[in-house]
Parts: sequence; C-alpha cells; structure tokens
Amino acid sequence: MFLLYGDDAGSANKRYLVIGGLAVHEQDARPLARAVEEFSQGLDDRVAGRELHAQHIRTGKGAWRRITPAARSAVTEGIASLLLSIPEGGREAPILFATALDRRSRHRGEPLERVHEEFFKRCDGMLGRRANLDHDYHRCIGIVDKSRSERQIQSLMDIWRTSGSTSGARIGQMASYAEVPLYVDSEASRLVQLADFVAHWVFRAYEFGDQRILDRLLPAFDRRDGVIHGLVHLVDRHWTCDCHACRSRRPRR
Repeated sequence: MFLLYGDDAGSANKRYLVIGGLAVHEQDARPLARAVEEFSQGLDDRVAGRELHAQHIRTGKGAWRRITPAARSAVTEGIASLLLSIPEGGREAPILFATALDRRSRHRGEPLERVHEEFFKRCDGMLGRRANLDHDYHRCIGIVDKSRSERQIQSLMDIWRTSGSTSGARIGQMASYAEVPLYVDSEASRLVQLADFVAHWVFRAYEFGDQRILDRLLPAFDRRDGVIHGLVHLVDRHWTCDCHACRSRRPRR
C-alpha cells in the first residue's frame, strides 16, 4: 500500500492553484515521520517541535518571526533534504507529485476539481506503471490536509475510482485507490506538513518564478524515460512553455 499525502497552495486571488505532495510506501511512513519529528525537535528552542509550515518558515510568521532569515533558510534546506533521502529504516525515498493550474487558461472542468483529479491520477499512473512494467503491485490511499472542499473531492473520487473523469479531460479510471481521500489536520501529521512544503514551493515557482527549492526537489518527482510524470502544468500553449514539466513532455528530435 502507498500513502499519498497532499495539500494545496494558492488563494482565489492568485493566478495559480497548486496541489502537491508525496507518496510513501506504508513501511516508510513511520520512519519518514520519525525523521521529520527528530529534525523539528533539533531546531531552535523557540520553534522546536512546532508545525513545519512552509510559508511561515519562509516569511518568518508566528513563532518563526524571531528566527533569522539565514536560520529559516537552513530549515527549508533541511526539509528539502528529508524529501530527497531514504529515511533511516525505510526502503525508498518519497516520490513527489504536484499539479499547477493556471486559472487564466482554458482548462476543462472547474479548477478545484481539475487540479485534484490530475494530482490523484498521477500517483495512480505511477502505480500502474509499477504493476505493468515492474510487476510491483500496490494500492493507494490519499491523506490530505483539512479543507472546505473535502466532501466535494471525496464524492468525486468515488466516481474517479469507478467511472473515470468527471471534468471532460481524458484522465481515465483511477483503479489504484482503495478508498476516498482521508482529511486530517496538518498539525497532527508530519507527512502532511511535507506535502505543504511541496505544494508551497511548486506554487512559488509558478506564481513568482522562485525556482530555487523546486529545482532542488525535481529529482524526487515521479519520472520515467525522461518524462516528469509527477509534475503537471495545466496551461494554454503548453508546447511553448519552458518549465520543467512541459519541457520534459516535448517530443525529442
């Protein structure tokens, strides 16, 4: 069983809506959560053990306001390192996924529905490739930060698992999911906090051109034969876009 942790970034007045997160094998969930907890407990006493909220760390909000920018930057780098490594006692590193939707583009379906559908489908596709190519069979459950849209997404997942796309996009049935997404408070889950980190820095890359952390995380996104399947950019004229996701999908000459 794989656990797909997710969170969103991008308010209604922003150009981009992002869903990002990580998939971990059930045997890796506890070692990774333990590694994140140990990392948090080792920080400055003023923030040790607190929730690792990416935006608060970056901007110095709340308890982080008395932490120097250099120290906060080091915390960001440390969290990125956790996402790029196999946790002690684990079997593999987290596999990252994110979908960035340009609200100005002509996309099929309502934005919230479309971006979630694409996000969940990418993990489903990864598990399908593992089964077909590597004979490594797994199911999945989504675990997402608490949201006002949770009932809507749970209802949609019930359709996605059995009938396929509801947005008009050619997504197909998501057969790997064993259940509808479960919604939890990010304060209670270190791995949802990692999902927040992924979503925040993908949002920063697409909304503001701040690529520094996404560039570092890029090797952890699901990929096969040079295509970054785990990172999706939903935008008009994607064939002219020079972002990592769009560029990896162009035919090679």
